[in-house]
Amino acid sequence: MPGIPVSNGKLPTVEQHLGTVDGKPALLTDLGVGNRQWGEQLWLYTAEQRGEDVIPRVRFTRHMVSRQEMTAVDGRLALVSDEFADSTKGWALVRVIGDRCSPQTIQTRCTLYQLYMTDEALQRAAKSYGGITDKLGKY
Repeated sequence: MPGIPVSNGKLPTVEQHLGTVDGKPALLTDLGVGNRQWGEQLWLYTAEQRGEDVIPRVRFTRHMVSRQEMTAVDGRLALVSDEFADSTKGWALVRVIGDRCSPQTIQTRCTLYQLYMTDEALQRAAKSYGGITDKLGKY
C-alpha cells in the first residue's frame, strides 16, 4: 500500500476484523490494552475506490491513531466509528516501529469482488487468457 514503510524485519500481524461494539461499527484488533513498544505508531489506512473517467482508481489515505482514540473490548483494542459501516471502503491498521511495519490486510464490508471470484468467472478469465499454463506447458 502506498506510504507504508518498507519492513527490514518482521513484526507480528495485527489481527483485525470488522464487527460491532455496543451496536456501533468497529474495527476489532488483537492488540492488548497495555502492550505497546517504545516508539510504536499505529496508522489506519483507508482504501476507497472511485470511478474516474470510467477507469476505477483506488485512493489511499492514512491517519495516525492515538491509543486514546481506541476503545478497550475484552482487554483488546478497537476503533469504533460509523465509518466502518461503509461498504465502499476498506481499512488496515498497521503497527510501525522505526522502519519496520506489520503485514497489512485490508478489511472491508464490500462483497462486489465476489462476483469475479466464482468458479465460473475464474474459468472464463482463464480461457480469455488462453488457458492456465505453467513453465512446462498448458494444464
